Amino acid sequence: MEPLFWPNIRLPVRNLRRKLKHGQLFWREVGQGQTVVFLHGSWHDGDQWSKVLMQVGRQYHCLAPDLIGFGESQRLQNKAAYSVSMQVNTLAELLDSLRLNSVVFVGHSLGAWVATRYALRYPDRVKAICVLEPEGLTYEPKRWRQERWLSSPLAGLWLSLLKPFARQPKPGRTSAWWQNYHQRQLLKRYPAACHMLFQRRRKDLEPEIVGTQLATLPMAMVALQGEGAGDASRQLTHSFTLVAPGAGVKILPGDDELPSYEAGAIADFLEHWLPTL
Repeated sequence: MEPLFWPNIRLPVRNLRRKLKHGQLFWREVGQGQTVVFLHGSWHDGDQWSKVLMQVGRQYHCLAPDLIGFGESQRLQNKAAYSVSMQVNTLAELLDSLRLNSVVFVGHSLGAWVATRYALRYPDRVKAICVLEPEGLTYEPKRWRQERWLSSPLAGLWLSLLKPFARQPKPGRTSAWWQNYHQRQLLKRYPAACHMLFQRRRKDLEPEIVGTQLATLPMAMVALQGEGAGDASRQLTHSFTLVAPGAGVKILPGDDELPSYEAGAIADFLEHWLPTL
């Protein structure tokens, strides 16, 4: 395996796999010291954090797993087996097997949901939590209405029937059909996220909602948000401050999807924040 590089520093990244109860889990690992676990967003895998790992890994022990059903981790035949609780159990099994009893979580979107549920279950094992666009804070079925529809077989049939009438998008403009088509293709690549976020029944989903329980946790918490973030991202950050009133909010350069476009800014923040914990 060829080592990856950050300016003037040679950092070998270890790509590892382990068979766990719910399937084989893949993760990236680099560095030594305090363990920082990076959990990816709904429409990503652990590679989302690679650039951040290259910088933060100079001073800290960093792990970036692909959650079960994502990336190079095992995909389950039975989609009904996907749940946030299952992901928390698998993460706990991995950290136990690695004898990691004190970690800092950095979680984006679905990863933030898994991180906060883990912290609620094992508060003595979590030193701090940093979230970006956190999911799972409140029950919001209406917010995923379009995605729920686009991930359904009926939407696929509808798009196929309308395809002959769809105009090719002009430069700088995209028709509604093409927007829906590309969004459906994205959703199809992440069946685990689709099931966990908007294809489960309310009675199965609600017990996993974080809610006001987060206010009872003793560890440091902070939310990162881009200065040009859209309404949806800002609302998720606001919801986090409501359920975790002691949490801070740090505004960084950029818009949405900070891990993809502002890795350097995230890494710089973590390098200043982690020593204060």
